[in-house]
Amino acid sequence: THHITNLNSFPTRRSSDRGKIKKRNLKEKIMSNTQNNLKSYLLSKCIVGYGIINGLINATIFYFMEKGHPDALFYAGDIIKDLTFTTFLLGFLLALIVMPLTVKDLEKGKFSSQDSVHKLEKYLPNHLFVFSIVLGLVTAILTIILSSIIVFLFNIAPLTVMQMMFFKGITCAVCGGIAGYLCIIKVAYRK
Repeated sequence: THHITNLNSFPTRRSSDRGKIKKRNLKEKIMSNTQNNLKSYLLSKCIVGYGIINGLINATIFYFMEKGHPDALFYAGDIIKDLTFTTFLLGFLLALIVMPLTVKDLEKGKFSSQDSVHKLEKYLPNHLFVFSIVLGLVTAILTIILSSIIVFLFNIAPLTVMQMMFFKGITCAVCGGIAGYLCIIKVAYRK
């Protein structure tokens, strides 16, 4: 049989320790909720709002601009130029529109300001117009790189109007999601 000779040798929790533990658990829970809150906001805005919707809008605009030329073909240079110009405008305009809306969402409590530091936020300019230009350049450069890889690696050129419409829609969805992400990060981690 086992018997315990000294019951006082076992550590016991004092009420002050329990209070500290509860405070720490509450703080961890709040931090977790704050991060989850931002993650769900990022997912809904970047994937749907700034990604898919932007892709659909740009594909639709392209379709109506080109429907009078159903036999048109888009060669490698045309594809890359068109997508680069479009995504520069997309990043630039998205920043000008989204930043003020994101600040309002933060003020309304749709997501919480973050106490930590984000790797990318510190490299993004604070002035809205400069930030918009930078975001336009980021999306344009990404487009040049990715569309060049896709066009030349997979030898997809020339594209028909419908093929270009889909390619443009997908490219704008990806760039819109990235631009939206950077806008939200800039607001959420702003000090």
